[in-house]
Amino acid sequence: MSRKRNHARQTVFRPAPPRRAIFWFPTFESLAERRIERFRAEHDPLAPTIGPHVALVFPFYAHLTVAQLESHIKRATRGWPVLPITFRSTERVASEFAVLCADLRGEALTELHDRLYRGPLAQFLRTDIEYTPHLTLGRATAVCNIDQLMQEAELCFREPYSATLRELQIVTLLDDGTIELTKSVPLILA
Repeated sequence: MSRKRNHARQTVFRPAPPRRAIFWFPTFESLAERRIERFRAEHDPLAPTIGPHVALVFPFYAHLTVAQLESHIKRATRGWPVLPITFRSTERVASEFAVLCADLRGEALTELHDRLYRGPLAQFLRTDIEYTPHLTLGRATAVCNIDQLMQEAELCFREPYSATLRELQIVTLLDDGTIELTKSVPLILA
């Protein structure tokens, strides 16, 4: 007599991977900082959630640990100098956003972006958009269309704003819409 074995498979549910990104939070002199924060508070719906930042790796879902991301950042930035970056020109992006673009050493930020998207992050590279290092000033709405937003941005941001790139931040975007500053990774020349 044959015995039937019950080989029911157990389904193991793995939690959804966290959504992370790599940002630089420039620190400007106080007057410039206040001007940027004031403009963003009025025009950027994300201003209450996150400070002025430059996205070097856009948000992605992955089971990479913070330690793995930190190690990758350290490898990608090995020998990378501490750099003063100047933001000067305002531009419109996708007929929806007003941004302040990195002018002096913007190409260095683009190279850093490209380095970070190698190795374990290569699969997350967004090929649908051309990367331009910038910080978002505002987003057009029904109340303030993109032309009005750009006029205000151009009037408000005529002079250059400088900050020094010293560290990168791994951030986690939580399901409730909040953003957690997960790990700061300083740039080390050695």
